[in-house]
Amino acid sequence: MMEKQGILTRCLNARTTFKVLLVLNLLQVLVILWATRNVVLSDTWSYLALAESLLHGEYSLWWELPTEIPDTFRAPGYPLILATLIKVFGNYKVVKVVNLFLYFAGVFLSLKVIERFDTRLMARNIFLILLIPSINIPYYIMQAYTDIPALFGICAVVFIATRPGPLPWYLALIQGLLFAFLFQLKPVFLLLPVAYYSVMWLVERKQFQFRTHALSFGIFVLSLLPFGFWNLKHHGVFQVTPLQGGGGYMHFGFWCGKMPNYTDHISLRNFTGDEVFDFVPPSTIPANIQEFESEWADILAIVDPLKTKVDSIMLASRPLVTYSVENTFNSEYTRTREKLLMDKAIGHMLDDPWYTIKYKVFSAVRLWVIGIQVTDFREASIGGKVKMLYATITTGVIFLLFIVLVPLALWRKRLSIGRIWPLAIVVVYAWLIHVPFTIQSRYTICVRFTMMALVALAIASLWSKTEDTITPA
Repeated sequence: MMEKQGILTRCLNARTTFKVLLVLNLLQVLVILWATRNVVLSDTWSYLALAESLLHGEYSLWWELPTEIPDTFRAPGYPLILATLIKVFGNYKVVKVVNLFLYFAGVFLSLKVIERFDTRLMARNIFLILLIPSINIPYYIMQAYTDIPALFGICAVVFIATRPGPLPWYLALIQGLLFAFLFQLKPVFLLLPVAYYSVMWLVERKQFQFRTHALSFGIFVLSLLPFGFWNLKHHGVFQVTPLQGGGGYMHFGFWCGKMPNYTDHISLRNFTGDEVFDFVPPSTIPANIQEFESEWADILAIVDPLKTKVDSIMLASRPLVTYSVENTFNSEYTRTREKLLMDKAIGHMLDDPWYTIKYKVFSAVRLWVIGIQVTDFREASIGGKVKMLYATITTGVIFLLFIVLVPLALWRKRLSIGRIWPLAIVVVYAWLIHVPFTIQSRYTICVRFTMMALVALAIASLWSKTEDTITPA
């Protein structure tokens, strides 16, 4: 047994293994690129519509209409990137090449981060091994989605954060821009800099570089102002995030477990998972659906009188726009609806705490593990069933390794939270911030490289019999 372990250890520490794993990862990505070459996911059209609107001097899903309908739906960061690519290259599809570069740049940065903690090849090779079955990550390379750019942004933040020694001002500047970049891609990262610098201060205390980090945080804060003032001008409120989103997704996120296999035809056409587990008695599902729709009817009865002539023009003009886009109602309508939905969601969670706890614990797992939808699985072919099982098993095993081995390595003092905190904070933040909302394992794509880096470091450190092979950060 010891001899076999020694052979495996030598193999995991071999430069040849590292090269082979790099080639295998490249081949895996090429296969996924080919398999997804004709896949276009639904959010693409709203991003493209907003990008086109920027090129025409507006920021609106409905820019083709003569009536001004300022957007309430998305932050402008990713549409601006797409608009730039369209302007320079004449076609948004060049984003696939950009995503491919950012994906491998993220791999490179992650490998460098791992090397700072463990100079052996073992940890880096384990990371590359974990990447090979993780086809759900390169799946988004071919999509005009924010996930791959955000993945790179997170890897870059962690790369700078784990740099040895004092942080120079120019890297602090870049880090502030990276936080701004992440927020403009995904507004849910609004509080990440606050969490990041709070944990840094707790860890470093006397070594905390107040001026340097104030520069970084200041750059981030300044980046929030343009969109905030744009909202003030067009919607009458200074708000650095889009007007809609949080309340609606939190409200729907509460109801998801109570009405499985349901499609929402009232708002954004989201659908609920037909999960393996039941969170309410099946006999109550029809009544839950009726209550959900009745609740929406009550909300619409309050906000519908707030509709304006422009809203009527928008609804009547849907056949005239190029892309399939979401309704963009006036500011008062949108803000009132969001508040009502948020209030309802919070009220429901407080009134039904046991269901909320059960479902949100499940949601916390499902953010990492691709779930099997019972009806789809039952109706799928053998090949389809294999694909579903593969996705669930691979993401489930990696998540299990994460929640077991990283705490174990910390408990055994093989890893130190004082050293790995930059990796831990971005993973934990992205994980917890999404729990109150609707479930999509896609939401954690942007931190999966960092999560797998932690797993690789944990495995490598636990594998060792002594700590002298682990290089201080």
